[in-house]
Amino acid sequence: MNYDAIIFDCDGVLINSEPIAVAILAEDLVELGLRISEEEAHHRFTGWVSTEIAATVSAETGVPVPDGWVTRHNASVREAVAATVEPIPGILDVLDALESAGVPWGVASQSGPEYLERALGRVGIWQRAAGRVASSQTVARPKPAPDVYLKAMEMVGVPGHRSIVVEDSPTGVRAGVAAGARVIGYAVDRAPHVLTGAGASHTVGAMAELHGLLGLSLPEPA
Repeated sequence: MNYDAIIFDCDGVLINSEPIAVAILAEDLVELGLRISEEEAHHRFTGWVSTEIAATVSAETGVPVPDGWVTRHNASVREAVAATVEPIPGILDVLDALESAGVPWGVASQSGPEYLERALGRVGIWQRAAGRVASSQTVARPKPAPDVYLKAMEMVGVPGHRSIVVEDSPTGVRAGVAAGARVIGYAVDRAPHVLTGAGASHTVGAMAELHGLLGLSLPEPA
């Protein structure tokens, strides 16, 4: 693969936050009149912003979104993730290999700047990505629009057609494609065809597979 930069989604790609977030989401959606499992919440809403989730569920159930629901929900997720999240297995080795090879990398996330600083800071990634973390809350449109990926590409100084995006949701894959990048789908907990159907050119089932796909050196044995 020829490329000059890698842009990573955050939740579910850099940090293992999605099990935490979907558990809280499934619980909070009861207040909007929807009872679903955590698995269904994950497959239906991963990659969405909270305002869109609330509006969509409210329209389906006819239950108005209570005042402050989005703020309370986001705060609950932010606090839980900041206290307990861990990096996705193998991702720190990938970042080490990119830095050793002199390849710039950045982050493009649906989440807000404060959350990103706290969650990525907990696992040591925020400090390594200073000035290269784009939040959809700072651009005009969230994923699947390309805006946040275009912002991240601007931050690393590499255009879309020379970038590779790593994503784990169909929404994010579509955003990366719309930004002009080739997209690798991280298909650890969803079928690869779901991500290739959204436009991913390749999928991996573990971060260790990225080394071969990207032509990176493997980490030294411990």
